[in-house]
Amino acid sequence: MANNTSKYWDIYRTLTHNALFYFICGNRTGGKSFGCKEYAIKNFITKGEQFAYVRRTKDDLKDSAKEFFKDISTKFPNYEFKVDGNKFYCRLIEDTEKPKVKPWTEDDICGYGFNLTTASNRKSIPYPNITFIIYDEFLIDIEGGNQRYIKNEPRCLFNLYETIARPGTDHPRVILFALANSTSVNNPYFVKLDLKCPDPETDKPDKNGKYIWHHPTRPIIVENAVKQEMVEAKQQTEFYQLIKGTDYDDFSIKNKFINDDDTFVEKRVSTAMPYFRFIYKGKQYGVWVSMIEGLMWVSEQYDPKYPIVYSLTMKDHQPNTLFLKNKNQAKHFNTFIQAYKDGLVRFESILIKSICYEILKLTMSV
Repeated sequence: MANNTSKYWDIYRTLTHNALFYFICGNRTGGKSFGCKEYAIKNFITKGEQFAYVRRTKDDLKDSAKEFFKDISTKFPNYEFKVDGNKFYCRLIEDTEKPKVKPWTEDDICGYGFNLTTASNRKSIPYPNITFIIYDEFLIDIEGGNQRYIKNEPRCLFNLYETIARPGTDHPRVILFALANSTSVNNPYFVKLDLKCPDPETDKPDKNGKYIWHHPTRPIIVENAVKQEMVEAKQQTEFYQLIKGTDYDDFSIKNKFINDDDTFVEKRVSTAMPYFRFIYKGKQYGVWVSMIEGLMWVSEQYDPKYPIVYSLTMKDHQPNTLFLKNKNQAKHFNTFIQAYKDGLVRFESILIKSICYEILKLTMSV
């Protein structure tokens, strides 16, 4: 196990939480990918277990696979490595004096590469020795690049997991590590699985000093992998002096979600009363109002008996809901939009705020 005073992320202490899916959000150069690769290679060398390396698209996989062993090979000086297509190879160097002419074999395969866009083409192929999945760069910086999430991306990842792990069979347990820099909590995975990232400023660390959130009903953890030692090391660099005080400082150094801010994020007061509900992407939210405070709040909490329910898309529309095809015909929702324009709407979390911004863009264009 790595020294706890290291400035790099330690996978072994994270594994003590015994989850099935691990979502790791960390600052750049924090050692997330390196730690997972080292763990995967050790598993192969000591146990013969293989890994899956997952990227979003075919091009992502092609570009990253060829560099997969570049930084990690020095940790294993007695081994040699190779990438050929979607196969990753590792074997012991038998004779350092002579050039290697021995062909690589199936026994040398330590891992396989997958991309989410074409993973469904490999559903019938068994992978009986894979016990560890690395999904690298699962979050996208939509504001700072031209990448996009693929349609129904969480479902694509679930399908790939099932292809590899074969739940319900005698396949050994397979754990998944999804790794990313912190961009936005408004992403398909956090929305689909109701995930939250712990905040070192308000949450307490575990016994190993890690900031980890456990899902209340699913075998999932989310880790904020910020390391104070890494923060301090970066703050001594010239680059830090260049970005100090910018939002990129918060992102790269302090592991803040770069595309999120807590303006208008506020818990509702006890005097707030239900005003209406709405359904968006299959999930219900409550809009509350306090005449005393003169404010509205959007919350994951709602009164299930309150009769006014709007559906915002055709897919969300169901019996006893009002389909919002014209906001001017929806009195309550129109009042909500006007309150937002007047700065009188609060959101109970950054995720809800981000989702509501999507909704407001949608409805204000109707």
